[in-house]
Amino acid sequence: MGFYSKEPVDPAKTTATYLWTGLRTPGIFIINVEGDAPNYSYGFSLVRDPHFVGGLKIDAMGWTGPLGKGTTPYKVNGSFPGEYKSKIVISGSNGDFPIDVKEVPHDQVDDYIKSKAG
Repeated sequence: MGFYSKEPVDPAKTTATYLWTGLRTPGIFIINVEGDAPNYSYGFSLVRDPHFVGGLKIDAMGWTGPLGKGTTPYKVNGSFPGEYKSKIVISGSNGDFPIDVKEVPHDQVDDYIKSKAG
């Protein structure tokens, strides 16, 4: 049986992008996390830490077990509404990492989404 816990993250391969949606409305953080999870891991997800104060903290979570030798690379994406912050925190089993946030102005959001879809 597996257990649900934080997974290791690679901060060098983790990105955060903020999409401005317009005036008086919160934008959206688009988060992409990569890492090497212990064998055998599955069901990866990004979960907002509801107890973190002062910004956005995202936990990289997954199911692991039964344990095996080695690791397997994984990628997981998520989106979270909120007020813009220039840095967010990504948390994994190997620590907490501040990540710079790239901004996409509201008039360029459509082009950004089309570039990611194609």
